[in-house]
Amino acid sequence: MRRSSPDGPPLPENGDSTLRRHTTALQRFYYASHQIAIAYDVHICEAGVPDVETSYGACPRHEGERLAAYHPSFHVPGKNHTVVITDCRFGEENLAKAWMADRIRQLILSRRCQRLPPARYRRRC
Repeated sequence: MRRSSPDGPPLPENGDSTLRRHTTALQRFYYASHQIAIAYDVHICEAGVPDVETSYGACPRHEGERLAAYHPSFHVPGKNHTVVITDCRFGEENLAKAWMADRIRQLILSRRCQRLPPARYRRRC
């Protein structure tokens, strides 16, 4: 995962906030497609409750002067985070949005089927 801020230098990975100029600035996070579950847990869910205002989008990828492709993405307005999936490219914006929505939907459905074992079988910390 890489982090960047459009209004300044790259943000530090260690959580040091001394280099940040604006805390409300849009932050972009870059993930590979196999890390969508991690991106979902880190950015969309807060204490297990998903942000229902999350919107799916597509970030254009420019090569030279022509538009080459779109990367799937989602934006979480509550945190002002945009997550971009870098290893998937689509020729049309609507295909990138649909792919992102489908992956999140599949993740939610797969987790819905998972159940915790009864309390007596769970490990105690």
